[in-house]
Amino acid sequence: MAKCPYTWVKGLFGRASAGPSHRGVASNLMVRVVREGEERVRVALPARSARWLLEVIPPDVVARIREEMIPLDEIARDLQEQPELFPRPIFALAEPHRTVDVWLE
Repeated sequence: MAKCPYTWVKGLFGRASAGPSHRGVASNLMVRVVREGEERVRVALPARSARWLLEVIPPDVVARIREEMIPLDEIARDLQEQPELFPRPIFALAEPHRTVDVWLE
């Protein structure tokens, strides 16, 4: 399986939005940051915020995501083009001292 859940799902189905999920349309963009084993951030934004993904992620995290070869620009473009957003993982970044998970629910 690919390191990036988005890439894996997109590769499996051709597009991450291959059709409506059995769970319906996403209502929230979720961001969770766990630092040294403790959840430090858990934020729910309106799902449409995913269309501006590069603007809602702090610049230092964007840099690390790109270093991990997660196709963040492609993910952001794809989310902007989708008429509806469905629940699914977007990406996860795991570092020795923190993890960042971003998903639609």
